[in-house]
Amino acid sequence: MAQNAKGRNKRVHSACMAFEEDDNDEYYLLAGEDVVENEAEREFYRKKIMELYEEKMKKFAREDALAEQIKCEERKKLCKRPTKKIKMQQPKPTTQIVSNQVTQQLKQFITNNEMNAFEERKRSKSTPTVEKNKKVEIVKNQITQELEVFITNKLKGKEAKVVIQKTLYISDLEENQNRLNMPMKQVIKPDEFLRKNEKEDLEKGKEFEVKLWGPRLEMHKKPMMLKMWHMNSTSNYVLKTEWNRFVKANKKDLEINKKIQVWSFRIDEKLCFAIARLERHVDVQNGAA
Repeated sequence: MAQNAKGRNKRVHSACMAFEEDDNDEYYLLAGEDVVENEAEREFYRKKIMELYEEKMKKFAREDALAEQIKCEERKKLCKRPTKKIKMQQPKPTTQIVSNQVTQQLKQFITNNEMNAFEERKRSKSTPTVEKNKKVEIVKNQITQELEVFITNKLKGKEAKVVIQKTLYISDLEENQNRLNMPMKQVIKPDEFLRKNEKEDLEKGKEFEVKLWGPRLEMHKKPMMLKMWHMNSTSNYVLKTEWNRFVKANKKDLEINKKIQVWSFRIDEKLCFAIARLERHVDVQNGAA
């Protein structure tokens, strides 16, 4: 215990100065100015008070710093939590629809046109159904006879035979298809119009050029490409590449739902094809030929 200037033990607890009581922070302070006898003793107690004040201030600063650090860590944890952004939807502007006699007439006009277009598409896409496993009777008439004579005598062709007799579907004439489809199941004798090496090449995905004559017995300027398409359940022969131009050149004869025959023959051992429309008038073909 420290003594004052007169050697008396004067104990004043730190709580007397309004600080939190702590047994380690006890000093002998001046109880009142009436017991201070000289300036040296007053200075002694003043220093003790300042030491106590500074120590308490440091303690308070440490506690404040620790509390602030805890708050910062809690704020960081809160910031790390994912926050769901709420998108405010802007109200859509409402437009008042004007209805009058002109708009009603326009609506009726559009409705009638749509109905007419629908009926037209329905009629154009309607195709006769082919019964499964039904044997197709090969048509023989004057048109087919004239074609066979034309191939044999005029073109000096050999091995003339009917490859397929079919009805033209819309898919055969649409520009985005650009091919004549000849399903393998409808081909009369698949193994007869092709050589063994030709069939093997087609089965491997190869294709080769063939010349094609139209219903008016005119050869198309550019050759077609013959290819085999493998489907899930069957395979098809197709004439492609120049088919769209061939259809445009023979648009009077190649129409939806019309029956045709595709003939094959050979000129100098090269495979060629010819197409005959079965329902066309004979005298028209004679005039064209």
